[in-house]
Amino acid sequence: MIPCAYFSNGKCVETMEAHVKRGLELIEKLYIKRNYTALLGKLLGVKPDVAGDILRKVYVLHDVGKCLETFQTRRGKFSYHEFYSYLVAKDVLREFGTAGQIASVAILLHHHDWVRNTLVERPPSLRLIKECPPLIKNLSGLTIPGEVPWNKPLEEYSSVEGILRKSLRAVYALLLPTVVADNYSAACNRGGAGSMLGKEILETLEVRGWDFAGCLSSGLR
Repeated sequence: MIPCAYFSNGKCVETMEAHVKRGLELIEKLYIKRNYTALLGKLLGVKPDVAGDILRKVYVLHDVGKCLETFQTRRGKFSYHEFYSYLVAKDVLREFGTAGQIASVAILLHHHDWVRNTLVERPPSLRLIKECPPLIKNLSGLTIPGEVPWNKPLEEYSSVEGILRKSLRAVYALLLPTVVADNYSAACNRGGAGSMLGKEILETLEVRGWDFAGCLSSGLR
């Protein structure tokens, strides 16, 4: 089963691999090559090259919760996937210490779903489809578990609130390029089914003449 990032009427319109690769191209050219990592490194308390590595890994992991067997077999919506992605990221980014915790929070917030009317639900199965870990390994070098390492949402959100209070600027320094790349990739790959933000990003890039992943109507200038 090929991991899918977006289904429409039960059909996979955008694979996870395509979604990640397209977004990484934008992150590389719009942020990393333009020295964004100097600022990011200061906020995270790491060297610029490490900051760039963390940013890439954040983007690769931001949708990993979509790899749950429940989602991939249902072939529909990915409710709460950002929380499941956060749990995986929190586990595998421990090697980066505090910077890894901040990175995990950025993943949790990449849809800005901080305020909810209902608690995050535990999925029927915590298993990821078997094709997902090798894909993540190939794209990021990270070894992820075969299951989402579950913990109670209230405990996690309490921990996240503490990190936000201490490191809000650092969280948003990672969140900004992640959200831009996420919406850009969706706008490029989903045949017009992207978000309004994605369309605005494409319009802005086109005005500036920047075509980082070859999806603007005017082509590269």
